Amino acid sequence: MDSRHQLVHQVLTAHEETSRLLLKEDLSTLFDATLTVPQIQLLALLYRDGPTSGHAVAEHLGVSTPTVSGMVDRLEGQGMVERRADPADRRVRLIALTGAGEQRVASVHEAGWRIGRELMERMELDDLRALARGMDALARAARS
Repeated sequence: MDSRHQLVHQVLTAHEETSRLLLKEDLSTLFDATLTVPQIQLLALLYRDGPTSGHAVAEHLGVSTPTVSGMVDRLEGQGMVERRADPADRRVRLIALTGAGEQRVASVHEAGWRIGRELMERMELDDLRALARGMDALARAARS
């Protein structure tokens, strides 16, 4: 039986090889030249957590609140986020995705999984079952 260390190494090696091979795919839908990496991180945070205060965003991203304010101004200008009052404390302004912002993040997420689905369609059924079991186990470990 393989040791845990050997199995982890095998998974990481397969992941690295797959990642390198995926770079041959058309990844243009995953990258958006109009957004900076911090803006993408902000959108992803809002997609994951929902409306969030500027202070919490700054803390999460490791930037200042004025930096967050500038990012939000630019994203608001593109129609991807909006500022709104916190119903629990009207003095606090929350940053939230608009429908367009949510659509943008979802489309990037979907593009990544489209490539994964195409690969899984080419897998042998037994291998796909093993992958499904492994991914279920990985999700359980992440939840605990």
